[in-house]
Amino acid sequence: SWPVLRRQVLQMDGAVAATPFVEFQAMLYQGKGTQPTLVYGLDRQYASTVSSIGRYLQQGTLEKINRNKYTIALGQGLAAKLDVGLNDVITVIVPKTAPESSAAGGKPSSSKRPPTIRRLTVVDIFNTGTELDHSLSLLGLKSAGELHGSPLAVSGLHIKVEDLFAAPQLASTLQAQLPFGFYSSDWTRTHGNIYYAIRLSKSLVSLLLLLIIAIAAFNVISTLVMVVVDKQKDIAILKTLGMHRNQVTAIFMVQGTIIGVIGTLLGLLLGLVLALSIESIIARLESWFNVTFLHSDIYPVSFLPSSLQLNDVVLVCAISLVMSLLATIYPARKAAALQPAEVLRYDY
Repeated sequence: SWPVLRRQVLQMDGAVAATPFVEFQAMLYQGKGTQPTLVYGLDRQYASTVSSIGRYLQQGTLEKINRNKYTIALGQGLAAKLDVGLNDVITVIVPKTAPESSAAGGKPSSSKRPPTIRRLTVVDIFNTGTELDHSLSLLGLKSAGELHGSPLAVSGLHIKVEDLFAAPQLASTLQAQLPFGFYSSDWTRTHGNIYYAIRLSKSLVSLLLLLIIAIAAFNVISTLVMVVVDKQKDIAILKTLGMHRNQVTAIFMVQGTIIGVIGTLLGLLLGLVLALSIESIIARLESWFNVTFLHSDIYPVSFLPSSLQLNDVVLVCAISLVMSLLATIYPARKAAALQPAEVLRYDY
């Protein structure tokens, strides 16, 4: 039984929590509309310890769907397609296929059993901002089990691990300990492609950011070269009065470094403000112009996620400062190499 398996799982290193679930495909019917849905049955006692779905549900929803088997919670996109609201009644149709004994030899046949049909009341409409809003329906664990065929059976255990990236190793270890007929899966198999796509996007953004910093450093070089050209008479006079070429080099390197530091600080402040408020800014723009930039039925999420990473901030600032310092070398050496006699030859 699943309680025994759950206790076994929780004894493994890295497993934080485990909860049973029932999962199957069904059809929702309301009026003249039908929509396919993934029905997910969850237990109120353990769901909050493993899944974050509770953050998007109204208070008491988990208790309602587990206490009353004739209640259901729908994703916002799914409810919109069916044109249903809170306390509306919808029909759930669960097709069933099971082997039956044939009359002749007692061998199983592939005839279909009648589908299970149940009328359910919508007690909550949740909005996660992801593609789940267009496909997911939530039921209580026993209610989902009854619809699926057995009120006491579960589809599996949903396990929360301490280290997200240790999930594949834990799944492999668990698979070796499970009896024949059981199997394990982890997030890298179900959503690993999204993760690797995000990593690729981050690499491309990092390359783009490096090119932008390089362009900014080139602008520092151009600015200092123009200053050298504009101030070459002053440089020549200073060198005539005895200023060493190293001092001239230091002047322009300090000037370029100050430009780089000021630009880096301004970029840092602007970047922090945008990173911390980008979600609210996008939401405000969508409300002002009545547009939706990201549709959750097309993209995995309907919002622009932002996570401020201190390591990335420090790395970008360090690269910016180093490239700004390197950008001062050529103009400074050019200024130090000026010959006073050549510059001042035609001035007197």
